[in-house]
Amino acid sequence: MWPAIQEIISVFTNEWFYLTTIALLYWTVDKHISFKLFIVLTLTLYIHAFIYHLIAEHSFPFLPAEPVQLATAFWGYFIAEVSNRKFTLFACVVIFLVSLVTLLHGFYTLQHVIIAMLLGVFIIYAVYRTRDWMNSAPESLVFSCSLVLPSALLLLFPEGAVACGLLLGGGVGYSVETIKNRMVYPHQLMKRVIAGVIGFIGLFLLIYLHTWLFHSVLTTFLHSALVGLWITLIYPLLMIYFGWYKQDGGLISKSS
Repeated sequence: MWPAIQEIISVFTNEWFYLTTIALLYWTVDKHISFKLFIVLTLTLYIHAFIYHLIAEHSFPFLPAEPVQLATAFWGYFIAEVSNRKFTLFACVVIFLVSLVTLLHGFYTLQHVIIAMLLGVFIIYAVYRTRDWMNSAPESLVFSCSLVLPSALLLLFPEGAVACGLLLGGGVGYSVETIKNRMVYPHQLMKRVIAGVIGFIGLFLLIYLHTWLFHSVLTTFLHSALVGLWITLIYPLLMIYFGWYKQDGGLISKSS
C-alpha cells in the first residue's frame, strides 16, 4: 500500500507533470497566469540543478529536496494567485504530503525539506516582484529579455539547458502570442477540452522526441526551446489557423 502511494505521489511531483498541467491551463483557462507559473517552474528547475551542481563540485551541505521545492513553488504560486481558503488548505495539504513522502523515502532530511520550501517561496516572491515591471515595461524590452536572460543563464550554467531552453521558447512564444497572435478562448467547454487533449498529444510527442536526439547541451537546449514554443505560441497559432480558437482583433484562418 505505502509503496503504491509513494509511486503515485512521485508521478504527480515530476517536473513534466507540472509542465503538462501548466500547458493545459495555458491552452484552456488563463494564459497570463499560466505563463507566470511557467516562469516559476523553469526557475525552480534551474536553481535546483545549479545548487546540485555546486554540491557535486564543492561538497555544499545544503541540498534542497527537488520534489518539495517543485511542489512548494507550484502550489504556493496558486495559493497567492487564487486567494481562496479552501484551495489554500488543499495546496498546503499537498505540499505537506509531498514533504512527508520525501522524508519517509529516506534520501532527504528535514533540513533538505525546509531549504526546498524556502527556495520555493523565494522564487514565488521574486516572480511576483517582477510582475508589475513585466506588465509596465515596453513590449520590445520584454521580448529582448526573453532572448537574453535564458541565453545568459545557459552560458553561466550549461547543465541547466532544459530549464534555459524552456524559458527561451516559452518567453519568446508568450511575447509573440500577446503582441501578435492574441488567442481568445472559446465559450464552449467541449472545445477547450478537445483543444487540451490534442495539445497534450502534441506535447507528449515533442517531449518523447528527445529520446531520438543526440544528447548534448545544444540539442537539449534547442529541444526544450521547441517545447516552450509549442506551449506558448505554436499550438495556439494552429488553433487559430484552423478556426478552433478566435483571435482578438481578427481571425487567422485557412481562408485568409
